[in-house]
Amino acid sequence: MILSTSEHEPQSGSAIRSSSNRWHGELHLDFQARIDAHNQLERTVLNFEHQGPLRIQKALYPDGMRCCHAVIIHPPGGIAAGDFLVITIDVAEIAQALITTPSATKWYGAYGGTAATQHIEMNVKGHLQWLPAETIVYDHAVVDSVLTMDIALTGSVIGWDTLIYGRHGSGELFSHGAFNQTLRLLLDGEVVWIERLRLLGNDPLFESPVGLQGHHALATCWVVVPADAVFSDDCLADLRAHCPGVAFTRLHPRVLVGRLLGEPIDLRTQLEATWQWLSTHLLHQSIGTPRLWAT
Repeated sequence: MILSTSEHEPQSGSAIRSSSNRWHGELHLDFQARIDAHNQLERTVLNFEHQGPLRIQKALYPDGMRCCHAVIIHPPGGIAAGDFLVITIDVAEIAQALITTPSATKWYGAYGGTAATQHIEMNVKGHLQWLPAETIVYDHAVVDSVLTMDIALTGSVIGWDTLIYGRHGSGELFSHGAFNQTLRLLLDGEVVWIERLRLLGNDPLFESPVGLQGHHALATCWVVVPADAVFSDDCLADLRAHCPGVAFTRLHPRVLVGRLLGEPIDLRTQLEATWQWLSTHLLHQSIGTPRLWAT
């Protein structure tokens, strides 16, 4: 697990909520493959452990037993100042997993200036789809978020991350606070992509033509194919033609990263269309839309 070196880090094994009213939660998901008599994937089995306010609803198989769907639940409903959450995900070779959330992740205001922290670490040898709901950053939030993915030679991943600053429907802007995010991608232990985002309340980057261009929401999506497959020029051209609202960059023969700016509902629509196209035409996965998304 990745653990913070912050002075605010709670000790492992501490009470669910300390006397200072801070949550410490850990969740470990382990997706293992069960093989049939013909050495083919028969079922993906989920084993998990948790501490504190992180849960898995249950293992779901809406598309058959080969792909396990897992819904991460955070009962407190939001991440407050001083909270520290750690999620680790392991996907064994040929196992198939889809992970989502039932609602938006909310980073609440930290009026005392204490940061809330979330670290997510993924180790993928099979196929993982990381498809959480959007993240809403409240005014006065102070956030430290780290997502690290290590994809083996046999591994593949489709993932996305949507950030919404402020609650514009309620007239709230992200005028105070700080949002710090690190996205890190490794291929078989070798770093190929590190992206660090730091935005302050009322940051000039919100209006800058090299920043959010006046928008309050942005999304990043990524896809990694196994080492025996690469993104050809023709494949990239087809993807851009079918998903014109996403700006794609090929960072590595195995890695594509896409960028989107706009309104949150439009971003979600474009992300889902991109995910469906990539799953069907590139990774040859027949995955239905999680029913949870329709509720």
